[in-house]
Amino acid sequence: MNLLSAVLASLLFVVALNLSGGDGEKYFAAGLGLTICTTFISYVITFPRLVVLRRKYPDVTRPYAVPGGRAGAWFVTALATGFVAFTVVVLIWPGFGVGWFGTEGSAAASLPEAFAGERLQYTLSQVLPLLLFLVTGLVFYALGAKTRRAKG
Repeated sequence: MNLLSAVLASLLFVVALNLSGGDGEKYFAAGLGLTICTTFISYVITFPRLVVLRRKYPDVTRPYAVPGGRAGAWFVTALATGFVAFTVVVLIWPGFGVGWFGTEGSAAASLPEAFAGERLQYTLSQVLPLLLFLVTGLVFYALGAKTRRAKG
């Protein structure tokens, strides 16, 4: 599995390097944005499990709990997931939300300095590797269908 991770990571870095035109500053900005984005995407998937676990295993003793029962769990889940999902969108499209709630500024000014004026190039440096992650995950999910059926 480590070999597969290394191959996938190398492939993603080659894609990012090509999308950044070989510019080290762009490459770093794209890699950093992608790293933070993928970390936050895992939280978008994880937070809703609170509600699922509360529903499936309501009587399990937990060292800590969200107050308010199911309504409290739903509220905290929606709030946390919403903030993290918003962050993922902003990481992919810097400047999203600029001008909301009376804030001022330009969405274009929110791009990393290395990508100033190159919104499409930056967005592609984030979206294409994320799509590669998604496709790879779906391929392995499909390949594991037989094993899941056998264990199920």
